[in-house]
Amino acid sequence: MRTAQELARTLADVGRAVRDAVRAPTVAAAADARVLRHEGGDDVFGIDARAHDALLAAARRLVAPGWPGTWLVEGIAEPVVLGEGPWRYLVDPLDGTRSYLAGKRSAWVLIGAGRLATTLEDLEVGAAVEVPTGRAAVGLAAWAARGERPLAEDDDLVSGLAPSPVRLVPRPGPEVDRAFVTVARFAPGAKGPIGAWEDALLAGLEVWEDSYPCTGGQLLGLATGADAAVLDPRPLFAGAGFSAHPYDLAALVVARAAGVVVEALPPGPLDVPLDLTTPVAWAGYANEAVARRLRPVDVPRPDGGGSR
Repeated sequence: MRTAQELARTLADVGRAVRDAVRAPTVAAAADARVLRHEGGDDVFGIDARAHDALLAAARRLVAPGWPGTWLVEGIAEPVVLGEGPWRYLVDPLDGTRSYLAGKRSAWVLIGAGRLATTLEDLEVGAAVEVPTGRAAVGLAAWAARGERPLAEDDDLVSGLAPSPVRLVPRPGPEVDRAFVTVARFAPGAKGPIGAWEDALLAGLEVWEDSYPCTGGQLLGLATGADAAVLDPRPLFAGAGFSAHPYDLAALVVARAAGVVVEALPPGPLDVPLDLTTPVAWAGYANEAVARRLRPVDVPRPDGGGSR
């Protein structure tokens, strides 16, 4: 009988196939940065379209025979059915496209799945595969099943040597001074209100920020110990525009398996539907001690009806 951990590992292999396809040289490289359409919750660049093709080809080959089900893919409006089965997949084929195209930061392939899943909390497995810029020599691949320790490897992208094992270890303890605590505020027209809320939340602390516009990268930053906390309240201040969506958190099982606290804003479960449009306000903390220290009490309600 195939296990959830085996599926998680297979999803990481799907992510690797997408990574390799995206990083492969192409004669139409100039088309990668061109927006082809707006579909499935976001702009679809040429490079995203290449990621879609690689994703579905790998999913049909590696996943559908053993774990059939329905795939919800950012950038594809209609669900893709790959066999009759209970599994429901949520995918961001290339999270962080804009930073990657600029050669600034890694993008990530994010995949989550759960049997008959209807919300983010129902996801049972996850995988996150780094798509590093062309100057990088290694890329992280991580996967996990709910209730088990995550597994991770650094893939050698230059010489083709065997992957090196990596331990995902978030920051220990409650201290956040001189650590990275980021409040996402890349939302034109709402940066002032979000900044004022951030100033009140972090008053008296000396913390740094990393404005990395990539939710998957932020979650893995928490899982690897680089960051102490990330809070993304944008839907509470800016509405649906410039917000994270469920597919941006598709690999949350990986972060949680490493010990990261991932929850909604206002604090609570991520009872968010598995779709391509719902704006998601969320927070991630390196551990429960950091969560107790930074978890906000005064948070605007999504309906704009004041704070709670």
